[in-house]
Amino acid sequence: MKAIQISIVGLKNSGKTIIAEKLKQKKEIENEKFDIYSFKQGSSLVYISDTPYNIDEPKEMVALMKESDGCLFCISAIDAINQKLGELILLLNYADVEKGVVAITKTDSSTPQEVESLKNKIKAILSESKLKDAEIVETSSITGEGFDTLREELIKLEPKKREGDKFKMPVESAKEIKKELISLFGIIESGSIKKYDKIVLMPWGKEFIVQELSMHGEIVEEIESGNRVGVSLKGLYPWDVQMGDWISEEGVFKKGKTLKLELEITNFFKDKLRTGSECRLNIGMQTFPATINKILLDGSEINEAEPGKKVEILVESKLPFAFEEGQKCALFNPEAHWQSIRTVGFGSVKEAI
Repeated sequence: MKAIQISIVGLKNSGKTIIAEKLKQKKEIENEKFDIYSFKQGSSLVYISDTPYNIDEPKEMVALMKESDGCLFCISAIDAINQKLGELILLLNYADVEKGVVAITKTDSSTPQEVESLKNKIKAILSESKLKDAEIVETSSITGEGFDTLREELIKLEPKKREGDKFKMPVESAKEIKKELISLFGIIESGSIKKYDKIVLMPWGKEFIVQELSMHGEIVEEIESGNRVGVSLKGLYPWDVQMGDWISEEGVFKKGKTLKLELEITNFFKDKLRTGSECRLNIGMQTFPATINKILLDGSEINEAEPGKKVEILVESKLPFAFEEGQKCALFNPEAHWQSIRTVGFGSVKEAI
């Protein structure tokens, strides 16, 4: 069976949660931050992560984008194309989301001419993004229009290639399934895992033995990359683990709280990057509060950097990151000027200091 991981994204009031509810056959995961649904059609099993929109606290939103094979991008027919929508497209590009379907929602509230005009605008703004080939489907939760087509388009999407021999999996959530047995849920990023394998939980460095593996509600002996799984361990509690932690073979990840980054400040950021400012740093599925300690431009230390500049920065996080050298990162400033997007820029991790 083909398993496809879809993040459903959109601005507030875009109708994305109603779309997810309409598509679902089963609710897989429910917690305070996000829900994951699924439906089966033919030989395909589609998981849909209802991605919360909160650019000031982007942890869950970016994490669910980054682990998906594709997206279902919901755009309301009664809302205009705006800066916030453009920022979502930037983040989907950063998360390497190259496949997807666009759902124009609430079409019953607009005229056919208005919907057609919006469709043309969407095609224009996506033409420069990784989603330039996305199908656009008109939907209405009132009339039921478009939901069969959405299902058909989603099952056409193919899982992305997840390369690498060494086992690693970012943790999505944790739950006690039996007394003293905690299951960590997520999608295997690379490699495979077997019952009784030794793994390490990063960035905390704790070692565990795999007690049980589950996939699609069934107990299995071994699971390969690309699958959504539950990995059950003894010796920890759900509150010992947070979204974005990694389980992996030993030696895959480094850890650090003070990191040197290469960063390109996006031209869409209408503020300046300043030393001493508080920010949110994303690496993998981890996003933590951090402070900008130093900015270097062409080797010289500066106090602030303009949009469009490529800089090296030194950031100090509140919590340790698990990372690989060269891994992609993104920086957010929730206190940026009100006319600006919150996404400062994108880059890569050089080293821990």
